[in-house]
This record gives sequence, structure tokens and C-alpha cells, in this order.
Amino acid sequence: MTLKKITKMSTKSQISSELSESISNVLGKNVKILYKSLIRMESRGDKVDNRVLVVTSYRIFITTTKVPTRVDNGFHLMEIEALESKKANHLSITLIHEHKPVSILIGEEGSSEGVMNTMYALVAAFDDLFPNVAMEDIVSKVNLPFQLQPVTGTRKHSTCGDFSNQYAAMCDLCQTPFRAEVAWDIDTIYLAHDIRMLHLKDFDHLDQRDLIPLLIALQHNTWFTGVCGDGVRAGGEAWEALSRVLRCAAPPPQQLSWRAAALRHDHAARLGHALARARCPPAMHTIDFSQNHIEDKGAISILTGLANNPDGLRHIALSQCGLTGKSVSHLAAMLNDNPAHLSTLTHLDLSNNNLKDDVHNLYNFLAQPNVLTHLNLTNTETTLENMWGALLRGCAARLGALQLARNPWAAARRPRDPPPSFRQFFTAALALADLDFSYCKMPPDALKSLLLGLACNESAAGVKLSLAGALGSSQAAHVLESCVHGVRCLRELDLSDNSMELELSGIVRAIGKNHSITHLSLSKLTGKRSYAPPLIQALVHVLQEPDTALTSLDLSDCKLKADLYGLLNALGGARRLRSLDVGGNLAGDAGARLLAKALQCNCTLHTLHIDRNAFSIQGLTDIATALRRSVSVRRVEFPGCDAAAGGRAASERVAALWRDLHERLSNNSSGGQGACGSGRVRAVALERAWAGGEAAAALAAQAAAALPPAPLPAALERAAAAAHHLLHQYLQRCSEVFAAMGGSGSSGELVTLQCVRDALAPCSATLQDLLNEAVERLAISACESVDGGDNEPVSIADHDIPDLLTPISHSGATPLGCRRRERGLRRVRPKSVAEQQCASNEMLSLPPLHAEAADALAELPAHTLRHLVKGRPRRVKTRAPSRPITDQSQDIDEGLDEFWRACRTPPGSEEASRSLSARTLASRSLHSLTSLASATASPASPDQLPHSPTLRRDDTLYSVTSGESTPVLLECEVSRCKSSDNVGTRAALSTPPPSRSSDNVNTMGNGSARAAGKARPWSVAGVNADAAPAVCTTEGVEACVGGSIVGITPGAALTSSMLRDHPLTPEGAEA
Repeated sequence: MTLKKITKMSTKSQISSELSESISNVLGKNVKILYKSLIRMESRGDKVDNRVLVVTSYRIFITTTKVPTRVDNGFHLMEIEALESKKANHLSITLIHEHKPVSILIGEEGSSEGVMNTMYALVAAFDDLFPNVAMEDIVSKVNLPFQLQPVTGTRKHSTCGDFSNQYAAMCDLCQTPFRAEVAWDIDTIYLAHDIRMLHLKDFDHLDQRDLIPLLIALQHNTWFTGVCGDGVRAGGEAWEALSRVLRCAAPPPQQLSWRAAALRHDHAARLGHALARARCPPAMHTIDFSQNHIEDKGAISILTGLANNPDGLRHIALSQCGLTGKSVSHLAAMLNDNPAHLSTLTHLDLSNNNLKDDVHNLYNFLAQPNVLTHLNLTNTETTLENMWGALLRGCAARLGALQLARNPWAAARRPRDPPPSFRQFFTAALALADLDFSYCKMPPDALKSLLLGLACNESAAGVKLSLAGALGSSQAAHVLESCVHGVRCLRELDLSDNSMELELSGIVRAIGKNHSITHLSLSKLTGKRSYAPPLIQALVHVLQEPDTALTSLDLSDCKLKADLYGLLNALGGARRLRSLDVGGNLAGDAGARLLAKALQCNCTLHTLHIDRNAFSIQGLTDIATALRRSVSVRRVEFPGCDAAAGGRAASERVAALWRDLHERLSNNSSGGQGACGSGRVRAVALERAWAGGEAAAALAAQAAAALPPAPLPAALERAAAAAHHLLHQYLQRCSEVFAAMGGSGSSGELVTLQCVRDALAPCSATLQDLLNEAVERLAISACESVDGGDNEPVSIADHDIPDLLTPISHSGATPLGCRRRERGLRRVRPKSVAEQQCASNEMLSLPPLHAEAADALAELPAHTLRHLVKGRPRRVKTRAPSRPITDQSQDIDEGLDEFWRACRTPPGSEEASRSLSARTLASRSLHSLTSLASATASPASPDQLPHSPTLRRDDTLYSVTSGESTPVLLECEVSRCKSSDNVGTRAALSTPPPSRSSDNVNTMGNGSARAAGKARPWSVAGVNADAAPAVCTTEGVEACVGGSIVGITPGAALTSSMLRDHPLTPEGAEA
């Protein structure tokens, strides 16, 4: 039934045209009148006055019957609380804020036709306002003696459940201006994105009064299922409007989120009271009041209002609400009382509340089989060792996210061994995906049980484990290093905010052996910077492994400064890395330059974060320039903090920089030229260059430059034109046939060329993919054939002549390392010259790349290295020496008399004190002359020196050993001459450098001694035998070395040849 039929069936009214025109003038030309009827209105006593009942879209008016008319009474449709009929022609309308109802008589006595027509008009008005909602759900009480038939409205409803019309009606109810922007946002944005929750944050720029009609419009709207007021501080009237919606809404709302809105316990109490008095049973399944200090009183009030929900709750979030164990006990009782919660509750968040150990009732709920998938008990002061039995029994099947950060492991200072259920839970968890133990300070045994439990789990996969700040000791770090390589279910590992002093380098190398971890976070590391180089070296080693699974690395906010250069320098060889975050490390322009070099070599990196690195405009320009040559980077976080430093002075350069970045990234992200043809071949060239195939890399680079543009666009355009021509001809022939049959020929083009292009677009994408794959396969096969030709063995006729171009089997970094390397080995970009330019303003002093040095030293070959340049003839000097030439004509035996005389001087005598400086000068002169004699002597074969002594240094003495005897020398090192003709041969191998020690040695040999602080005397090794014999006797030598000379007459003069032929026998040695 329609309202138009109802109007025709209504009682013949005596409303004249003049009265109707007067009513329209009084109400306004824009007011749509749905129904008019003459009524009799009861007044004081039994007096009855004639009036006119007018029903409009939003209101009901009662006017006088005289012309010009006036409005006696009027009220809004939403103000009607009850509709009752005590007689056949009687209708009583009760309003919300009025105690006395409006009583009217319609039609003749005993006839209900007038009342029925009026009620049908009201039903049509409510249907226009709230489509698909029964009037009984809108009006609290409807008591009529007859049954109403459904009546359709008079207008077509708009989108989003006709929210715009409802919002306009509520603005009329609240006497607030209608905001067209609100209606446009709802009808356009919310409809396009299918948003079912009204977000008040989108309209918080309006006044508080403007939010009231927006909330009341949700009361009977069928599009929205809830309201979100996150971050919106609602006033008293707005909060009262929300309470009215919860109390009177039909259908009832299902979601309510009001996070961080500065709510107090009184707001929560009013909300809980409205939920308890709701007209319909509550259907709320999601509540979120996190970050509001509602305390126990407010939380208990809300939970009490939701206790009658027959369908059960799905999502409960009461994080940081000031709750204690009292609220948790009430929540656990509510969950246990309603069995529906065991099959509906999936998310429970009680984090950042001081619960302590008053959660045993909650453990009783968790111990029952449930469907909980997310449990957050972060920072609740709950001991962790007591909950694993309950989780094992009830949550092992469905629980996916378990967040237990910032909680103590045990109440006692000395934690006990972890319970068996702890390890069993992680072994039996079937759907575990997110595990957070940040800042928990677990004992090493508990960490070991955790890792071993995950290692034994064969069902879970792709687990994210967070141990940020959890490694409190070196033992825990050792446990992680020894166990993490076997945990194959891990996908992401977070080790942020740990100390670098805990040997993280070993952990990183162990992570490299795990082929399932794809993301590693090492942000906000603490500790001394001296521990950073081993960590960077380990990261470089892992990233350049050919079989590594690590594709994402986070090193943000570590303030590594120059220690980051080693990683940036080796970034070009990271073949599997997809995402890198090095922000907040203060790398400077030197780091920007190294990063720019790496971006031009890397062919796999997609995402890059580089902000907060103290890059100047020049450094950012270098990076933008390098991105023009990059073939893989698709997303770079614009360094806003670094660009803001020079933004005011160079705003145009910053804008141009951002434009270049955007253009480069858009080319890499699209499937155009960057993904086909030359782009694919350039990527292959980079890969081959890093793999060691220089010839293949050069061929690929030349091919990329010579490749013509892709032929697909032109071919597809020709195909579209041909198809369009064929279709046009066919349609024209069809038109002629239909015209011959008597039809009217159509004029105009039925299928346009653009429509044909759009129809061929999917084929274009498919053909583009086929072309990309074919080009890549062709390039790889060509490069492999070139590499195969390069790797053929080279025949060498003369094996004695070293070939510098022959590949070496090892990958050691020798000074003359060969240029060609084996494929698959790690390669690090050589150290830049800029690292040694300390005086430069733009490029600060770069420290040595520890990763490169250690990597090179670790791979040195085991065989003896041959010096390839030593045998080459030296170039003839054309310039005079700048240093004075030492006179070599002097006698090398000069000073020996003074030396041996000093040895015969008794210790402590006056003569010994006077000759201190002379002996010191003589010993230094003898040392220099000995070195000179050694340099001019001819080399001797090791086979000709059977008694060549060797030096061995202990902690307290020097010792000289030979094949015959082993005399121990405390302060005088006596070495035997090698040959009578060439004295001093190989002196550098047998004579230690002069010591400047001032050890206080008072006794030497057979009672001989020298004063403290005196220079150590030197041996006679190095004395030329052909020179004049030295004036020294056997007594002096025996007193000096503490032994005896066998075969020489005591007191005889000694020469170097005598010392060679007659060995020294230490005192006390066996004959």
C-alpha cells in the first residue's frame, strides 16, 4: 500500500484550497507535506476544537482552521514515545519530554478509518526516514486495536542506508545547521571504501554540537554497525547522545571503539547503564576503551552491561585503563558464565594494567578449549612461569599472537627451572605466528626451552619472535647463538635494544645458517662502538652468502656513524637483500657517497630507509643521481629530517630532489621499460659483474645500450586499429540487414577505438610478461655461454713465470690479487681514497673497513707466497740522494777495546761509572756497523749453517739455541759468526734489536755485574774477520757470558774465527 492510495481513501475533508495554501505558506515552500486531515482536539474539560493534522517528512504539525492559519503545536517524529488508541476514532500521542499526551479525534464516532489513515501516514513517514526498519522498533510503545499493513515510502533512498536524509532529520531535531560536507563524505568516501564504522575523527573539526545529530543518526541506520571515537574528546551532550543510541538503537550497534579519548569512570558508568537498559538485547561483539583511565569502577560497569549479550563477545581491549585484578576477576566470571564466549572470543588485550598475580580466574577460562587467537598481557606485572599449563590445555590449537613483553619471569629473585609445560606449549602450538618476549629478562634456561620448543614444532611456520632488550647476560646470548640456527619455523627475529657487548656478531653468523629467517631487526643497539666492527663484519658475511635467506635488515637508530661504512661498501654484493633500514646512524655525506655507489651496483634492493643520517643536500643529490641508474629500487623513504636542514635555504633543490626520486621510483615500480628489455639486461649485467664474469657483464651492458625499444606498444596499436575496422564493417553490415527487415538503421559508432584498446589491455599485460621472461632467459643464456668461454683453462708454457691473469683457486685479498674471481664468492668494494682524506670538509675521515680486512686475512692461502717483484731490476737513479751518505771506510772493529775493557771492569767501581756513556755509544755504533756489514755480505744457504742460532723470547729472558749447545744469556746476546770471510751474514735473523730497557740486574754470569740503567752490551757477531783482530781476552768473555771457552789458552787474545771454531760452554753444564 502506498501513501497516495491512503490519501484517496481518507475521509472527505472540508479543507479548502485557501486553507491548504495558507498551511503551505506557514510551513514553508520547501517542506514536503505527506498527509493532511481535519481533526478534533480535546482541550480543557469536554471542550473540543477543530484543527488540521499535517504530517511532513520530519515533523507533525497541528494548525488552526481559520485563514490565515497558524501552528498550534508541532513535534518531531523522533520525539514520539508512544502511540495508543482507546476508541475507534481516538489517537493518543505521547512525547518523550511531555508528561501530558496529545489526544485527538479523527473521523466520525465509532469509525476507525481516520485513525488508520493517520497511522499509515506515520508509517510512510518513518519508512522514508528509516528504510527497512519497522515502526515498532522506532516507537517504544504502539498499542492499536487493529493490525497495520506495511506501507512503502514516498521517496527513493540514497546510499549508506539513507544516512544523508537521516542526518538532515537529526539536524532538524537538534536545531543545528545541516553540514553538507558531512553528507558528502558519507555518501562518497564511506561508500567507495565500504566503511561500516562511523569515524568521528573525520569530523572532529566541527563543533561539539555538530557531533550530536551525527551520532543520533546512527540510531536506526542499517549501513553502519558501530562508531569509532578514537582520539575524540566528546562533551557531555555528545556522550549523552551516544548513550541514547546504545539504549534505543535498532538494530543495536555491534562495535564500539573509543581509544585515547580522556574518558573517566563516570563516562564508562553512563555507558554501562545505557547498555543495561537497552531496548533490544545487546549485540555488541567488539569493545575497545584502551588508553582511558576508567579504572575498575568504569570497567565493571561496562562489562555488566554486556553480560546479557547472547551471542558473546569477540574482541575485548582494555589496555592501559588503570585496571587491577578486581576487574580481571569480574571479566573472567562473565566469560565463564556465558559458554558462548568459548566459541566467539578471539582477541583479549589487558596490557599495561597492574594485574600482578590476581589472574587465576582468567587462567581458568584460558584452560578451557577456546578460539582465542590474540592474547596481550604486556606489562601487567604477571609472572610468566605460572600460565603455561592453562595455555597448553586450552589455547594451543588456535592461539596465533602471544605478547608477554615487560613481565617478570618469576616472583623469586632466583628463578627456578622452567616448567615442562613451557616447552611443551611451544612444541604443540599449531597456529603460532607472533611471539613477543621483549624486555622480559628470561633466564638462560627458559630461553633455551623456548628455542628448543620452537625447533621441535613441525606445524608452525612464519613465526615472528621479538627478543628486544631480553638478552640480559652473555649466557643468554650464548644460548641464542647455539640454538637459533635450528629453529626453522622463525621468519622474523627482533633483537633491538640489546647491547653490542654481548657478542652479537656470533648470533648474526648463527642466524645466517638459518634458512628460514628473512627479516632481522637490530635497531637501537647500545654499548661501546668498539664492538660495532665485528657486528658489521658478521652482517657483511651473512648478506653476501649466496644461499642466505635474509632479505630484510633493520639497523635504524644505532648511531654507528663511520662503522656503517663497511656495510654500505659491501651492499652491492648483497644479492638477496630486498629491504634495508639504516636511518638514524649519522653516516654523513661520506656514507651518502658510499650508498650511492652501492645503489648503482645492487640489483635486488627494493625498499630503502635513509632518514636521520645527517645527509646534506649534496649527499641527497648523490643518492638521487644514483637512483637514476638503479634497476631495482622501488621505494625510498624521503629523508625529511635531513632535507629540512637545508630546506629553507635551498627549497628549490629539495623540490627537484624529491621530483627526481619520485620519477625514478615510479619507473622501477611500473611494468614499462624498466621491467623489460634493457632494464632486464642491465640487471643481468650487474649480477654477472658481481659474480665475476667480466666479459659477460660487458656484453650485457653493451646489449642493454643497443637494444631497441619494445615493439609491443606499436604492434598492439596496429592490432587495435585492425580489430576496430573489422568490427565497424561487421556492425555496418548488420545495420543494413536489419534495415532491410524493416528496422531503423542505427546512426553513430557503436564500438569506439578506445573500447577496443581497453578490451586488449589484459592481453597487453600478458604479452609484456611473456616478453620480459623471454628477454631474461635469452640474456642469462648468452652470459652463461660467455662465462663458459672465459673459464677455459689457459695453457702456460713456462711454469716458472707467474701468470697474473690466471685465476687463483683461493679468494684471498693479496696485494696483487687477480682481477678475475670465481663465481659465487663474496665481493666487497675496495676501500675508497676518500677514507684517507681526513682534511676534507665534505668527506670526513673514514675508518678502515674492518669487515674487508678481516675477510681478506681470513682467506689467505696456506702455501708460501712468492714475491713477484723482488727479482726485477731496479730503475737507474737520476737524482742525487737527499740524505747524507754514511762513510763506510771506517774500521768496523772500532770500539771493541772499550767494549771488552768495560766487561773486565768490576761492578760498582768508579771506572765503571765513568765509562757508562762510552760503552753505550760503542754498543750503538757496533750495532749500526754490524747491520752495514750484514747488508753487504753475500747470502748463505740455510744448508750451510748447521749451527745457526735462533732467538726465542720468553716472558723474562732471551735465549739463543743451536744444534750443539743452548747457552742462556740474561743481558748479553752472543751469536756465533756464520763464516770467517763474511762476518755478519743473516744478522737480522740472529741478532735481536737493541733493548732500551732499564731493568735493574745486579748479577751476571760468574759474579760479573753492571749498574742499573746501563746499556746492554752486544755480542761480537758481525765483526769482520779480515779486519784487525780485536783486543779481547778469554777472561773478559767468560766473565761476560758466565761460561768457559774450550780449547783456547786462558788470557789469550780472541778473534772472531776463534769464537766460531770454539763453542761457549755455560757454567754448570755437563762436559
